[in-house]
Amino acid sequence: MVSAVTTMGCIKSAAVTLLLLFFLLNVADSCSNFDSSSIGCGKCSLGLNRFFSSRDRPIYQCMGYCFSWAYPTPQKALQTMAVHKNITSQASCCVAKHSYETQVNDLTVKNHTACHCSTCYYHKLI
Repeated sequence: MVSAVTTMGCIKSAAVTLLLLFFLLNVADSCSNFDSSSIGCGKCSLGLNRFFSSRDRPIYQCMGYCFSWAYPTPQKALQTMAVHKNITSQASCCVAKHSYETQVNDLTVKNHTACHCSTCYYHKLI
């Protein structure tokens, strides 16, 4: 014999589980609309490159944290893909906003003058 208290406990447990599942599906679906361009780059700044620098000519390079993450591709996005991929990734890196080329010991080196967070070069489409 099942008591009314046991039945109510099972219903409440199922409701909490469904509510949690609904919440997680909404979070996963909204990930594709999330702008990650400024996450993880709080310490993106110019740093002295000691290898290429000399006393009379300092060389600066962008240094900082990169941000990347992967998550399941939302169902709406899967339906529009020509080639389906189940995992979607986003990345943001500390890259040079402005730079110029200079010669150091017969090598051409880019001396960065400003940095910002942007799409990593290996993720950009050419």
